[in-house]
Amino acid sequence: MVAFYGRYIVLMDEKGRISLPAKLRPILQKPKKSSDGFMLTKGLDGCLALYPEEQWARIQERLNMLDFTRKDFRFFSRQLYPVASPVNLDRQGRMLIPAHLQKEAGLKREILVMGINGWIELWNPEKYEQYLTEYGKSYEDVAERLFDVNRQQKE
Repeated sequence: MVAFYGRYIVLMDEKGRISLPAKLRPILQKPKKSSDGFMLTKGLDGCLALYPEEQWARIQERLNMLDFTRKDFRFFSRQLYPVASPVNLDRQGRMLIPAHLQKEAGLKREILVMGINGWIELWNPEKYEQYLTEYGKSYEDVAERLFDVNRQQKE
């Protein structure tokens, strides 16, 4: 599985393109097969999420296991899939962010790009700072709770 790391500020041009940071490109620009590709869609908490094809397939597998009669499943699907857009990188490592997704995430010229292990998130930097403030918990508190849950599952 591909892993993404790092935090970068990039600029979006007037056509809606961004150049992904060079440290992320070698991962994304591996030798192409006809099945290679990426999906850009609405993320959680106000960002966009860029998924490599393999990660996107895992998400779809998990969603396909859910019951379509569940109202939450239908609502989530109606928010996720209609805005999803397949994207490719050009030779310069640029990708086009469709206008509807720029609007969805409130993206302006300056964009925060973050590697989040299995995917990449694109944020309006102001919205990301607001998210951190509103979340209201420290990194240490969250880590402690997450790792305590992990320890309990192993016992």
